[in-house]
Parts: sequence; structure tokens; C-alpha cells
Amino acid sequence: MKISTTILAIALAAIFTMGYTQSNAQIIVPKDSTAAADQPIIDDDNTIYTSVKIMPEFPGGEAAMKKYFADKMKSWESTRFISGKVFAQVVIGKDGKVEPESVKLTSNLEPEINEKVVDLVKKMPQWTPGMRYESRSGKVAKVLARVSKTIPIDVSVEGEGEEQVFIIVEHMPVFPGGDIALRKFIAENIKYPEEAKAKKLQGKVFVSFVIDKNGDVVNPKIARGIDPILDAEALRVIKTMPKWEPGSQRGTLVNVSYTVPVNFVME
Repeated sequence: MKISTTILAIALAAIFTMGYTQSNAQIIVPKDSTAAADQPIIDDDNTIYTSVKIMPEFPGGEAAMKKYFADKMKSWESTRFISGKVFAQVVIGKDGKVEPESVKLTSNLEPEINEKVVDLVKKMPQWTPGMRYESRSGKVAKVLARVSKTIPIDVSVEGEGEEQVFIIVEHMPVFPGGDIALRKFIAENIKYPEEAKAKKLQGKVFVSFVIDKNGDVVNPKIARGIDPILDAEALRVIKTMPKWEPGSQRGTLVNVSYTVPVNFVME
């Protein structure tokens, strides 16, 4: 009888130990090995990427970047009103700073204005850097990366004795019928130049202009062109647009800078 009791005690102990071990095994299971490390890694890779998992971001986002440029341009002086859109090609380094030697501008504005814009781009505050994901030691790591970006910049400089032109207002100008009607108007009125067809020219032409307080389209310019042939046709169509509903700020009608893409696609 004593022997049976001993055997039973041993058996119970074994069962208890097995259960305890299994329970502990569940607690110490390692976390998912595919989870990315919290701290980004800096390595020797100096490749310039055009797209990464986490793209660089200006502090505060796109709206803050627009405000940065608009605020800085308020101090610029000019004898006449200047308005347009330029495109800055930059590389955001692993430290989140704009690499000065990388800045290139696409613009149809005056050289002195372009120089000022380039200076503002080089002096932008530090960005949140871009990061790519890479498998290391069985885990996905975040690796800091140099990333190329194209930044659209609205340029608006008030001339002496001229009225201010806004870039962003509380109530933006509206084409009759809205954005869909605007795209339809452009598509129906575009006449694809035969010379452009022969040369197989296509792409988007960006036209900037001002919608004044009366809703009229004034001062249309090519912000980013493709070829003089297509640029001229895009300007022609924009000049034929009907009156818009003008923009307003704090209940007052104002002049507003606007940019529209005109798409040329060969069928």
C-alpha cells in the first residue's frame, strides 16, 4: 500500500511538472521576428532612392511647408507682381537635411527669383528622414536612406502698389461646375497639334494663373512645360476659360494664384 502511494505521488509530480513546463514555454515564446526594430540603423549605403517605405516628411507636413515658403516670400521686394509655380528637385539626407548641392530648379521665372527660391530650399528646416526596410539577422530593420524628392513651390511676390495675391485662402476659387467640369472643359477644348503628334509629344503641362476678384483668369504662364508646341496649346485653352467663382478670405474677395495640369495623351 505504501508502494502504491509512492508511485501515485511520483506520477502526480510528473504530470504537474509537465504542465508547469508547458505553461512556462508559452510565456517565453519570442516575439515575432519579422517586426521592425524601433531604432533606425545608419549604414554605409549612399544610394539615392526615389521611393522608400517611409518617405521623408517636412516638419508639420505639406501644409506647413507651403506656409514656410509663403511666409519667407512676404519679405521679398519687387516693382511688379510675380506669380508662378516652380519645382525643386532635392535630396533629403539621412540626417533629414536638404543636401545643398542636390538642389535643382525647374522654373520659368526670372533668375533673381530662382536664386531666392533655391536659397529658401537649402535653408529648409530638418525633415524627418526617409527609411527603407531591410532584413537583418532574421529581423526587419529600419535603415535611414537618402531620398530624392520633387517639391512644388508656389511663388507669389506682391509688387509695389499692387494688390496681394494669395496662394491658399479660406474659400478657394471654383470653376463653374467644379473640378470635374474643369477637366471636361480642358479635354473638350484641347486641339492636339499635328506637329506634336508627328513628334509623338505627350505629357502634362502645368499652367499657373491668377483668378482675380472678378473671377477672371489673368496672367497665365507655363509653370512646367514639355515642348513649346504643347505649351502654347495649353496656354490657349486656359485663356479661353469662363469666369470662375472668385476666392475669398475672411469674407472678402481676393486674388488667388492657381495651377492647372493640362494632359496631352496620344491615343
